[in-house]
Amino acid sequence: MSGVDPSIELIFGPPAAGVDLNESITAAYDIVSCVVLGIAAAAVCLRFYVRTMRGANSLAIDDWFVVLGLICTCALVATTLIAGAYGSGTHVWSTTLPRLMVLLKVVFAEPWVYAASVTSTKISILLLYRRLFYTGEGDMLVINRIFTVTYWVATSFTCAYPIIMWIVMAAACRPLNFFWMKYAGATEGKCIDTLMFFLVFGIVNMINDVIILIVPIPRILKLHMNKRKKFSVAGIMLLGSFVCVASIVRIYYLTLLTTAVDITFILGPAFGWSSLEPSVAIIGACLPTYAPLFRGIRNKGSNTGTSQKGSHHINLSQTPNFLKQQSHYRIEESDEVELTSKKSYFQSTGGSRDGEGSIESEDGARSSRDTRGITVISQVQVVRDVANVV
Repeated sequence: MSGVDPSIELIFGPPAAGVDLNESITAAYDIVSCVVLGIAAAAVCLRFYVRTMRGANSLAIDDWFVVLGLICTCALVATTLIAGAYGSGTHVWSTTLPRLMVLLKVVFAEPWVYAASVTSTKISILLLYRRLFYTGEGDMLVINRIFTVTYWVATSFTCAYPIIMWIVMAAACRPLNFFWMKYAGATEGKCIDTLMFFLVFGIVNMINDVIILIVPIPRILKLHMNKRKKFSVAGIMLLGSFVCVASIVRIYYLTLLTTAVDITFILGPAFGWSSLEPSVAIIGACLPTYAPLFRGIRNKGSNTGTSQKGSHHINLSQTPNFLKQQSHYRIEESDEVELTSKKSYFQSTGGSRDGEGSIESEDGARSSRDTRGITVISQVQVVRDVANVV
């Protein structure tokens, strides 16, 4: 058939009847990959805004790992765009042998970047779990056996994944350039079945995605909150389940690659879904951190409504008797998805109230108040802990 590179036709045979050599799906996957990456970048920016609402010191290591994941994902999307420029998403008979060589080099480089991208994001998610569920007393993971097992299994898989990927890819072919030169007629070399390796490792990666998805569920179910709030928190975590969908679709196209003749056409969606997966993972990793933002918007609306009805006061002269007992109290300020709390403590030691509206404790300390009461401008939970156990 005219217009087909003879070298390509020699390697892959003539094109099948009815194949439109002008057909291309490159642009569609390039646009979707860039748009979702942009959404992921916006999600990270919003995460940092929310996390720094109380100051830069509130940032944690999981926040920086998600930034690393975003940088690696940008590089991964770049490989998708470069692959598209050299024939990915088009029929193999519409390209030339030199362009195919460049494309195969990108195919060789992509797993290195992909492993770094998905690993950085997964580490960020696991570190977020650690921060959310850390009790501050002893081992954070001894509370729930299922949580412990799934957490460490996911952590082990996540840390081992890039190491194995990079070692195998470094030793995939001997000499290394035989990975792409075998299509140019080179015979002096040997490669493992890289396509089968990609498929098997893709399945392992998907299983790890599922494990990471279910890691927090046992701990959420143990939280002391009503069922509606439990399901809401679990729902936020499970929104990341689309990552599993992206993994499954990616595996589907990797499966097609193991038997396809028109490899460049299949590489288009394979590259595209490989770029979409970590971008979606970044979005899912950021969702649990937005709770303070939504809570602030909700409280602002609540305070506006309250101000129209007048301020509420707590009359210290009507303080219940239990406040005069030796006990501790804490005001809980929820963080992230309300799985952990920042606690401020105060202690009453049998003090007395004087005629000026102050409380004087046994050690002589005085606490003054304005006029007749304390204006409550936000909802707090006061927990009495008579046993002095926090």
